[in-house]
Amino acid sequence: MKFRKIRNILRYLFAFALNVYIMVIFHSYINFLLMIGMILFPVYSVIALMRVKKTMEFHITMPVEPMEKKDEVKVYFRIKNNTFFPIVNATIRLTVENPFYGYEGDHDLNMPMRARTETNVSYPLQMDYCGRLLVCAKQITLMDLTGMFETKLKIHEEKECLILPKGELRNQEAGQLYLKGVSEAVESKEKGYDFSEVSGIREYIPGDKLQNIHWKLSVKKDELMVKERISVSAMQLNVVVELANDNEMRLESVLELTDSITKSFVQQNLPFTLFYYSMNLKELVGTYIGNEVERQEWFSGVLYDKSYANAGIVEEMYLQEVPNESTYLYIGYPGTTEEENVVYGNQGVVAVLK
Repeated sequence: MKFRKIRNILRYLFAFALNVYIMVIFHSYINFLLMIGMILFPVYSVIALMRVKKTMEFHITMPVEPMEKKDEVKVYFRIKNNTFFPIVNATIRLTVENPFYGYEGDHDLNMPMRARTETNVSYPLQMDYCGRLLVCAKQITLMDLTGMFETKLKIHEEKECLILPKGELRNQEAGQLYLKGVSEAVESKEKGYDFSEVSGIREYIPGDKLQNIHWKLSVKKDELMVKERISVSAMQLNVVVELANDNEMRLESVLELTDSITKSFVQQNLPFTLFYYSMNLKELVGTYIGNEVERQEWFSGVLYDKSYANAGIVEEMYLQEVPNESTYLYIGYPGTTEEENVVYGNQGVVAVLK
């Protein structure tokens, strides 16, 4: 940019000197008028530049809904010149970030600015990794009509789009892990009949077990009432997700397998609690998941956090803070595993009962 500006100044000075030389040699009136114009035109150009800078508008638009990785994300830039003065070029300095992984890159986008015109440019981006695609415009450089003068406008216009993992459904494998992961102690409680384990009372429905009938209440109400006990679907499994990353980007496989397993749980109405270590909060975070909306919200929250380097920290904190849970599902890279308690992902990533 600096070299181009110097080149334009030298060209203009050369043209001006050549015009003066011709005017002196040939005593040309036309060249005299041209010389006056060449003196006044840069003044006009600078005034126009300052006027456009003061009144211009700039906006970024991105998809509101989360996208899946590998999908093309179209970013739209809109710049509007509200004056009658055209500008040769507007250079927008963009920063494209993925804060989840700590990646950041700079881009320069050139846009024309015709008089009293709104210019729209589509800028397609594709994310190979999950996270938060953050596009931020920090500065606009305006070049005048002569190409010799420029001015910089500091701005802070940013938009973002979440890029989610895309895991395939694995209902059978996930269902088997879930059933194995539910402790025998919880299952034995399910078979108890004392009133303390009852979650509610409702009217009898044909097909209800006779041992669940609340006889005393049924006599008082003169109709059969049933003790509604905690069902198998109300039991839950704790899932511990490792968000440590490495040079091979294996965290992408962890997120993909987590998406597969949790999506399968939700489709089979199997509630669970997800645990991960938050770099933002510096603590273990647990979230109960009972439906697809809660699952999507959990992924969004995780991708607003950050990955870390030390594998094992989440499991260590989980065992310290949740010591009474005998069985949990760990998704990460634990090393050796037992074949019957594992669902395999890519790059050596597994979901394993521990």
